[in-house]
Amino acid sequence: MTDKFSKGFRERIKPRVDYVSGNGEAVKEPFRDAQLSLQRGQFAAKEREEFFNEAFTDILTDLFTQWVKTEPHCTKEREFLYHTALALGSVKENLIRRETLGKNAKFIQKPQEEDKETDE
Repeated sequence: MTDKFSKGFRERIKPRVDYVSGNGEAVKEPFRDAQLSLQRGQFAAKEREEFFNEAFTDILTDLFTQWVKTEPHCTKEREFLYHTALALGSVKENLIRRETLGKNAKFIQKPQEEDKETDE
């Protein structure tokens, strides 16, 4: 599936070598490399989002189905299923936060820590 999208993208953009310098050396255009990297990143993020949304939806649907099958007087079982669904939401939130911050966390959080020190 990835090959299909990358092949289509390569066909849409020109080759990376734009021109040949005076000494016969090929000079690459960095903007096209950036375009390709951006396209790959967008595709990966989209695939990851679809995968996790489908997985979490399936799990929540299973939990809800189990909850519906319980008798109204089985409060402990129903509460357990409810708290499991809440925990799943926390897991999803944590994964999203980690994906968003990623390797930039130390750069993003450092200025915030410096602001706290200046406020004190």
